[in-house]
Amino acid sequence: MKYKKVKFEKLLVSVTKPTRYINNELNSLHKNLSEASVNFCLAFPDVYEVGFSHLGLKILYSILNNEKDAVADRVYMPWEDFADQLKDNKLPLFGLESHVAVKDFDVLGITLQSELTYTNILHLLELSEIPILREERTETDPIVLTGGPCSTNPMPLSDFIDAFLIGDAEEAIIEIKDAVKSGKTRKERLDLLSKIEGVFVPQFGTQKKIEARKYMDFSTNSNKHTNQLIPWMLPTHFRYVTEVMRGCTAGCRFCHAGYFYRPAREIDPKILLENLKAEVSKYGWDESALTSLSTGDYSCIKEVMYELYKFTSETKTDLSLPSLRVDSIDDDLTKLLNKMHQTGLTIAPEAGSQRLRNIINKNISEEDIIKAVQTALNNGWKLLKLYFMIGLPFEEESDITEIIKLVEKIIEISNKKIRINITISPFVPKVFTPFQWQKQDNRESLLKNSVRIKSSLARYKFIKVSYHDPKTSALECVLGRGDEKVGNLIYQAYLNGAKFDGWNEFFDYNKWEQAAKTANINFEDYTSEIPLNAELPWQHIDIGVSDKFMKEELEKAKIEASTPDCKIGKCSLCGLCNSTIKNITFDPKEIDIKFTELAKTNPQNVFHFRIFFSKTGLMQYVAHLDMVRMLQRIMRISKLPIAYSLGFNVHPRVSPGPPLSIGIQGENEYCDFVLESKVRTDEILTALRKSFPNQLTLKKIQFLENKKQRAMEFFQYEEMQIIPPENLYKTFSELSENFNNCESKMYTRIRKGKERTADLKKLVKQISWKDGELNIIKSIVGAGIFDILREVYGIQREDTNEFVIIRKRLIEKE
Repeated sequence: MKYKKVKFEKLLVSVTKPTRYINNELNSLHKNLSEASVNFCLAFPDVYEVGFSHLGLKILYSILNNEKDAVADRVYMPWEDFADQLKDNKLPLFGLESHVAVKDFDVLGITLQSELTYTNILHLLELSEIPILREERTETDPIVLTGGPCSTNPMPLSDFIDAFLIGDAEEAIIEIKDAVKSGKTRKERLDLLSKIEGVFVPQFGTQKKIEARKYMDFSTNSNKHTNQLIPWMLPTHFRYVTEVMRGCTAGCRFCHAGYFYRPAREIDPKILLENLKAEVSKYGWDESALTSLSTGDYSCIKEVMYELYKFTSETKTDLSLPSLRVDSIDDDLTKLLNKMHQTGLTIAPEAGSQRLRNIINKNISEEDIIKAVQTALNNGWKLLKLYFMIGLPFEEESDITEIIKLVEKIIEISNKKIRINITISPFVPKVFTPFQWQKQDNRESLLKNSVRIKSSLARYKFIKVSYHDPKTSALECVLGRGDEKVGNLIYQAYLNGAKFDGWNEFFDYNKWEQAAKTANINFEDYTSEIPLNAELPWQHIDIGVSDKFMKEELEKAKIEASTPDCKIGKCSLCGLCNSTIKNITFDPKEIDIKFTELAKTNPQNVFHFRIFFSKTGLMQYVAHLDMVRMLQRIMRISKLPIAYSLGFNVHPRVSPGPPLSIGIQGENEYCDFVLESKVRTDEILTALRKSFPNQLTLKKIQFLENKKQRAMEFFQYEEMQIIPPENLYKTFSELSENFNNCESKMYTRIRKGKERTADLKKLVKQISWKDGELNIIKSIVGAGIFDILREVYGIQREDTNEFVIIRKRLIEKE
């Protein structure tokens, strides 16, 4: 069988957060790999929680799986414990859904969102048993393709990547699929890929100009990610996401995304509302987000928010706007956000002085900032997040002072009634921005100014100041503006053990310094100012914004002149817009909505019910809190008259039974819930069967008539079944008899740092061994099944990967 599955399940019991690797998400578009299809494995080079939140990968996953001749699976970077287990057991990294080795796919597509994931890409290739160097790959290896914002300078990774997609992928990914399908050999496939607009193939050199792809059908959202994947474990962002706008016209001179994603393209507000309402209603999302580089700049933002207020109130859901420009914040918008449970305001002044804000073309004034803070305060907001950059071009010592002064003005108007979190980031010159030629400030200066700001505000206990490590910023600059020689630096750093460089607990600058010596690389060659007439490693890439415009913007920065937003002013002549590529906006008059205050209801009578279900197979690796979130979602989807909690964070009133430890299956788990009106149990069961995921099995329902049944202590014992490996049968038989014959069995356990000693004989009601099965009836509290296995049978938890452990039932209090 060509597409043989990797057998990894027995490794899960000994790793942290095994849910990262079990798949089983709701709304999966899983398809079987076949030789008749082009098989893609889409990779995010960071852990599951981070990668799952990335919308771009989800969009491509949907587009490809909706093609008859394509399959798309996903893979994320395994945490170190699981990566070590794979290597120790000589198993390759595999697709999350198919469990097929990544090396057996036709295409490995990797998204490039951060330079600090570059060593992870090499680690991912090694774990996948794919040669790290592209020149060493053969006909049996997949085409390694990358895309994303970091692909605009492909040269540092050009030794490792077969092809780079520059720009938007919605249409290009279909052309890539067709090229891979048509090519009979690896060379033919690469040749066909090189002919696709926006694709750079390093093997064929840099002589050809590569023009970035622009997806201009964005307004209809025809290639949206529908039926968004619903995970069992909590990702970094756990919400339904709709992209309201792609691109930004503000023109901040330090911002790569602002230039890379041009032009600005808005989604039709009617389509936005229709899609969001349908997804939240059908799949029980408790939060949705309107995302873009600057959501407040969406032309219809207020009208959409007015319309969604009634919907979110009726569905008891929250709405967030992760990115707002200061000048888009007003009293109406703040009130709406407050009613939708968003009470934190994020402002990115970037610079403390107006002079420096003009230089970087951050077209907001101090008055705008103060007004936004005052508006938030007037509407009861309790948290303010401020983002500043230091080391900006033409920065002076006084500009650092101005950051401190601006914060103190905010403190003065807030009267210390708001918490303030301040993040300080070093300026990193990015390719394809007017500041791409500028130097990066030295690490000593950046650290000094960061510490100065933090110490100056240390007396304010309600202020938290954090700053990025200048070493990671220096590395980001080297990797971002690097040439082909930097590829050797990345390779040597990886050989030194560098990986997960974006994580503080993993980042080790010494490994990079040693790699620089080995590769004969001087960091200052890449962090110093670049002459305007110098040949740039990335100049064979064209994102549409002209080099002439970039240089003009740099000259305007030198004289502190700003450029107005071309969406509200005249065209800035950046060189991008033409007859087919231009900004797409919508008139707010497209939707006529009036705000109405909704009355709150508080039901007088409620009715309690209990359902029983099984949680078996790979679901044993889903943690208790993740199960609670899923059970709340199930209740939302059911359309039953669910009773909700009162207060700020509203959620369905759901009370699950005693938690199961990870690695234990449950045949008769239960969950209590509350309805606002009485419904027949058979009707409830019918509704819940429709909303219950097929990974769980709904068994029965019970109406709880009295408080005794609803009490947490109603169930006192649990019956556990343990099936050990056959080679342990004799040991289990002897030790079970020993336990039954002894008068006491004292043991000590540590919970939350405290030692507790207990007698297992008082906690274990019954132990019996028969026909290769151990059955235990024990108290629910006091001793876990892994405590008993350790104390009675000498089995450590990490050694139970060959065991089957099932909670058969819960037993009522005697």
